[in-house]
Amino acid sequence: MAAGFILASRYQVPAAIAVPIVLAFLLQASVYLVPGFPQIRAALESRFTPRRLAALLAAVSVAPYLIYSVPAGVFALAGLTKLSAIVLVVCLPFLVAPSSDKRLGWQDIVVLLALAYPMISGLSPMFREIYRSPIPDITKLDFLGKLMLVPLGAMVFLSIRKLPATGFRLAVSATDLKVGLKNYLLFLPIGIPLALATGFVQWGPKPIHQWTYIPELLGNTLGVYAFVALGEELYFRGILQNLLSRHFSSAATAQVMASILYALSHISSRHFPNWEYAAVTLVLGWFCGRAYVQTQSVVAAAVTHTAVVVSLRFLFES
Repeated sequence: MAAGFILASRYQVPAAIAVPIVLAFLLQASVYLVPGFPQIRAALESRFTPRRLAALLAAVSVAPYLIYSVPAGVFALAGLTKLSAIVLVVCLPFLVAPSSDKRLGWQDIVVLLALAYPMISGLSPMFREIYRSPIPDITKLDFLGKLMLVPLGAMVFLSIRKLPATGFRLAVSATDLKVGLKNYLLFLPIGIPLALATGFVQWGPKPIHQWTYIPELLGNTLGVYAFVALGEELYFRGILQNLLSRHFSSAATAQVMASILYALSHISSRHFPNWEYAAVTLVLGWFCGRAYVQTQSVVAAAVTHTAVVVSLRFLFES
């Protein structure tokens, strides 16, 4: 909260606008953390029927948009309609046609596509159009939408569909750390030369003598793990690779397919087609998938993912 008000002061944002934006973020961040605690998920599952849980998920997914947009004067009925539609498409399929099958079904495909469409960079401006900013200097409120989709998708697959073997949680075990870092080290001799050869990055480490280096390193590591890696690994490894492995009865086939889809999801980042980015993420996806297979936990995959991203940020320039 303090950071939000510091930024508001920096950009001279009036309190009448800063307060609802900060409150919307705090609510969305709190909801984001919920599926990361298995005990909380279990409590919600025992307290609510699937239909009531889906209704609750829909309500808390839309609430942050209303909390900031109405008082900030940027509410739009079209935006609310689009947001509600994407939430309903994610929530409804497993209620309309419950799936006890552990293999990939049409419901899984519909929900996965609905989650992916507004998230893939360059594919859709939907969230930028919905989460409009009342201040020209603050243009990226669409992160609220990206934060919204992770817990929504997680709860739908884990608590309504009840997909097994995801290992999704915030806490990192010793096994997760060991396996995740091992696959990070295996990525380095393949991924780094590839990134350099394609021009995706150039050698350019950040100076260590700056007093902000360690806090920035720790902050980036925690931020990438909690708000990037864990969500992406849940989607591509814990859900997609998990379902594909059951559908084709082949862990290797699923790992390859999930890695290719992961790479393609990054091909429109920065520019299209960004083959350099796709090539590096293809290799990263393979080793994250390997960490998942070895532990049946997206946490290990997220450790690999985080270590690679932070290394590229602090040792290279892109």
